[in-house]
Amino acid sequence: MTALLLGLGMVSSLALAGFCAGAETGFTSLSRGRVLHMARAGSRAAKRLQEAVSAMPRTLTALLVGNNVGCVCFSACSAALSAWAFPTSASAQAVWGFCAATAILYLGEFVPKLICSARPLRRMLALAGAWRAFAVAFAPLTALALRLTGLFSPSSVKREPVTAQEVLRILRDRKDGVRLTDLESALVAKILVCRAKGKSVTPETIMSAVE
Repeated sequence: MTALLLGLGMVSSLALAGFCAGAETGFTSLSRGRVLHMARAGSRAAKRLQEAVSAMPRTLTALLVGNNVGCVCFSACSAALSAWAFPTSASAQAVWGFCAATAILYLGEFVPKLICSARPLRRMLALAGAWRAFAVAFAPLTALALRLTGLFSPSSVKREPVTAQEVLRILRDRKDGVRLTDLESALVAKILVCRAKGKSVTPETIMSAVE
């Protein structure tokens, strides 16, 4: 019974680590434009992915926490099962440990990343439900990790917002290093002027700048 529970623990931990590793690669490889288009079309899976990519720091933190939890639990269950199966053979335990490390490296890291990097959108749409359940289950640990990170990381420097007048000055003065064409500068300037005057930005107003 003990061996069965430890074996189930190893398989579950390996699946958790592999899911987190693959999802991390999948989320960072997604086309946000396609996900947004599918979400607006009514796809529930795409909406879940859109929520995840819109809060990428929290998403990556949750996946890193889950990956570490899976690896640690796999190692603990593997060591306990090795000690139970080979209580007097140090060499057998060493071989077991090497095989377990190889398994967690390939099945828990390399293979899931390779699979999710091949077709990230299709893979992540299939894993959207599992991601939702994982995010809810690991929400407390994710919040704790973000809080601890905020305590030890330096506070971000507060920057003054750039006004529309400053943007227009930059567009007029090419010495500031702007790499925009005349058409792009005209479009940006037209949008800023419309917003400053409280007018709605429509295709007709943008086309007036092109003309």
